[in-house]
Amino acid sequence: MLDRAADGFHELWLDASGTRLRAHIWNAGASKQPLVFLNGIGSSLEMAAPLARQFKDRPFIALEMPGVGQTPATQFPLDPASLARLAVRSIEQAGLKRFTLMGLSLGGALAQQIAIQYRGRVDRLILAGTCTGTTMLPADWTEAGLWRTLNPFAAIMDDLIADFSSAHIRGVAMSNTPAMLAQFAPFAIWSSLYFLPMIEADTLVLAGSRDRIIPPKNAIQLSAFIPRADHRILPDAGHLFPFTEPERTASHIERFLEPDAAQE
Repeated sequence: MLDRAADGFHELWLDASGTRLRAHIWNAGASKQPLVFLNGIGSSLEMAAPLARQFKDRPFIALEMPGVGQTPATQFPLDPASLARLAVRSIEQAGLKRFTLMGLSLGGALAQQIAIQYRGRVDRLILAGTCTGTTMLPADWTEAGLWRTLNPFAAIMDDLIADFSSAHIRGVAMSNTPAMLAQFAPFAIWSSLYFLPMIEADTLVLAGSRDRIIPPKNAIQLSAFIPRADHRILPDAGHLFPFTEPERTASHIERFLEPDAAQE
């Protein structure tokens, strides 16, 4: 159990159209533009703590999607557009009208959907360890490589076990397999490739060089199709680099959000 006072966050339950989402907010009174974080598949809010602690002077709000952690599942899986609406209405309940949005892995796919569906709300966009959905680029074009891409759950365990070796992540419970499948299902036929050129926000795309779940070449694909995007590859980092390498991840984000200050 995390010590909330020591960890510097408070917990909120947000209600959007009858669906309740759990949220953790760090640095609520900070003056800089809030950073809203959407987690990856099957992972609870507690995993975001090491990254959140890096941002001392801006509010950091992590949302938990239905069926993950303590947030109850919806009766049926929600399609990406409905999930985007749910997330934005929840963010509004937290008092935010405009914000920087960051998404990791499947949360990065949802962040892309929000960025096109609610262009007036997303000031800047950060995509971490994510891809364009069904149009993602595999690690290689061999039969085995294509099989891994078409079956992400067959590829996920090796990389996650290595990344989960950190003490922080080892103490955090992951969702069970049916819950993870329910999360993944709405995105099984989704692709962002056709709408990426219409994303208006300045965008930073981050990837780990040793990510076997979503190969880093997908960061190059995303930044090529989003008009105002740049990408950075973190050497020797895996799929969960925002949690296992929070300092390095935050330094890239701070340079993106505060380029003039980073040069001082």
